[in-house]
Amino acid sequence: MKYKIAVFPGDGVGPELINEGIKVIEKAAELDKFEVEWTKHPHGAEHYAETKEMLEEKTLKEIKSSCSAIYCGTFDNSLMEADKSISNLIKRYFDQFISLRPIKLLPSIESPLSNKTHEDINFDIIRENTEDFYIGAAGRTKNGKNRQKLEIDKNACKIRFGLDIEAKGSEIAYQIGILSRKGCERVVKYAFQYAKNNNNKKLTFVDKANLLDIYNFWRESIERVAKEYPEIEFEFSLVDAAVMNFIRQPERYKVVVAPNMFGDILSNLGAVMQGSLAFAARGNINPEGISMFEPIHGSAAKLKGLGIINPIATIWAGALMLDNIGQSKSCQLILKAIEAVLKEEKTRTQDLGGNNSTQEMADAIADKFIEMHD
Repeated sequence: MKYKIAVFPGDGVGPELINEGIKVIEKAAELDKFEVEWTKHPHGAEHYAETKEMLEEKTLKEIKSSCSAIYCGTFDNSLMEADKSISNLIKRYFDQFISLRPIKLLPSIESPLSNKTHEDINFDIIRENTEDFYIGAAGRTKNGKNRQKLEIDKNACKIRFGLDIEAKGSEIAYQIGILSRKGCERVVKYAFQYAKNNNNKKLTFVDKANLLDIYNFWRESIERVAKEYPEIEFEFSLVDAAVMNFIRQPERYKVVVAPNMFGDILSNLGAVMQGSLAFAARGNINPEGISMFEPIHGSAAKLKGLGIINPIATIWAGALMLDNIGQSKSCQLILKAIEAVLKEEKTRTQDLGGNNSTQEMADAIADKFIEMHD
């Protein structure tokens, strides 16, 4: 089997990290008998600053017609407007409506949570990636009468608002949260199917339905879809309780599903729980299209070229990509190799108290993959 993968190395330390991720994937391809063809794209904030060249629809169409997935390094989003950032352009064009974040405390890594081990912190967060209060329905009005128009054009819904606003006494700002039936049901269906495929018998759906009626709409969609999966248990949790229980009882969670804003916050809390952003990987998923995989830490421009950044998040993102394109065996063995290397504590990058380089950590994982391969 041959897969064509679009690669965006990105900014700062991104290129050196993605090179190590590619190296591990190519070793997996060699041993598990599949082929990977890489197509590299220079687009990122640094490239834009130098050339003023944006990622164009023509390039995205070529990726859509020929590639199986997208593998990204890191981007310096501080140098570009949010709606023009490479990751956001990719997510929007390919309608990657799922953010999948594995939250797992790896062996020999300390969590800030007292007395919690890698057996306690091991769950996934599925976040709706396109709607809610991040959908872009926002504005400001001055004191007095105002008329404004808002247009939302998403795959799941297209909306036009005409707003007559009379503000007395003060200028105001507003943000409108929007959930569509299609948007809710597709992420809920993905979550139930994900749990089924991974032999997880319990889903936790997070919201704030006691105060925000928009999330009662969310709950209705969950109850409707749940009837198709009678073998999967599910529960509702208010986000307040979820935050507290993430800290007190993380072992109670297997798969957590949340609307966009709460999913964003819980995912960042999860990264802290697992010890470091150095282990935080994400899949931006379209189950019927092309998905993108990336580490979520920053581009660390000041450390560019020093070869000291921990590559595990990028390698983990690559493993998620392999699972997505049908190479689950390679994915699982890469994750086991990461765990084994950390458990041995022989190879440690600076963030882990050692002095090994980015390349040495990736080499250790690749070598362990070979050693563990049957």
